[in-house]
Amino acid sequence: MASESGLILINKPRGITSFGVVSRLRKLTGIRRIGHTGTLDPFADGLLPVCLGRATVAVQFMDGYDKTYRLEIEFGRATDTHDLTGLTISEHQLTQTEQQELIHSDFAVLRDAVGNLPGEHLQTPPMYSAVKIDGRKLYEYARKGQSIERKARQIKIYSADLEDVSLTDGILRASIQIECSKGTYIRTIADDLGRHLGFGAHARSLTRLRCGPFSLEQAFDLADLENRRNNFPDQMSFVSHLNNQGLLLPVEKAFTDFPDITLPETAAIRLIKGQSLRPGETGLPQTDWPPVGVRTVIYSRGSLIAVGCLLPAADGDLQFKTERVLIDLADFQQS
Repeated sequence: MASESGLILINKPRGITSFGVVSRLRKLTGIRRIGHTGTLDPFADGLLPVCLGRATVAVQFMDGYDKTYRLEIEFGRATDTHDLTGLTISEHQLTQTEQQELIHSDFAVLRDAVGNLPGEHLQTPPMYSAVKIDGRKLYEYARKGQSIERKARQIKIYSADLEDVSLTDGILRASIQIECSKGTYIRTIADDLGRHLGFGAHARSLTRLRCGPFSLEQAFDLADLENRRNNFPDQMSFVSHLNNQGLLLPVEKAFTDFPDITLPETAAIRLIKGQSLRPGETGLPQTDWPPVGVRTVIYSRGSLIAVGCLLPAADGDLQFKTERVLIDLADFQQS
C-alpha cells in the first residue's frame, strides 16, 4: 500500500471522543480517509487503533478483535450511564458492620463476584450506548428521557483479575483487569457488580490495554504527535516521517492473529478479479488450508491480497469465497 496509508496506535486521552481523535489526525496528516476500530467512551482512555488512507479496508475485520481493559470501580453510587459522568440513581453508605465484614473476610464477596465473571454471558446494551434501534442511537433516546427495549447480546469474558481493592473513608474501590470479546460493555460490568454486592457501583475509570494484536505500550500520545508535526513544513512530510520511523504500521499488522495462506500469482489474480477458486486449483494440498468457515488472509508475492474463507460449493466441493479484496490488480502487478 502507498506510504500515506497504514495503522497508527493512539493512546486516547480522557475527555475526547474517538471521533475527536480522528478529527485531530486529519488535521495533522491531511488524510481525509481515516477510521478507528473499537470506540472508546469520552471518559475512557487507552489504546485506539486508527487506520489511515487505504488501510481503512481493515476496519471491518479489526472490529472483531478481543480486548483487554483495566476497570476501576467505585461502590456506593450507581449512575444512569454506569460511569462517573452520569446522574446518580442510587446511593449506599457502607455501615460500620458492612465495612468490618468486608475487611475481616478479605473482601470475599467481591473476590467471588469477580471470580465468577469469566464465561459466556447475555449482556443488555446500556441506554447510554451507540447501539442503533430504528435508525437512532440509544443514547439519543436516553438524553430525551426515553427507555427503549433492548435485546441481550452474547459476550464472552475470558479472564477477570482483581488487581487491587481498598476501603478508605468508607468508600470501597476496586481495580479489575478484564479480557473480553467484542461488544462487551465494561461499565455495565461495574454496574452489575454493584447490584450483586448490594451497594451500587459505577466505573470510575476505564483504560483499554490491548486490542487484538496491539498493546497500549505501542501507542502514541496525541500531544506527542502534535509536537512532532511542528518540526515539519507540511502534512506530507510529516506523514513521510511517520512512515520512515515505523510509526505508521503496514496494514498487514492488523491480520497478525489471522490464519494465512500464500497462493501462486495466477491464483491470486483470479481472486483479485473476483473469480471463484477451488483449493485443488492452486497446487496446494488441502492440509495447507484452514478449516471450512475460518476467516483466512491470502498473500501472494509478498502482498496482502484478500480476506475470506473456505465454503462448500454447490457440487459438494470447497471453494474460497473472498469477503474483501484488499489490493487492485494494477498494484499487485507492480509489486
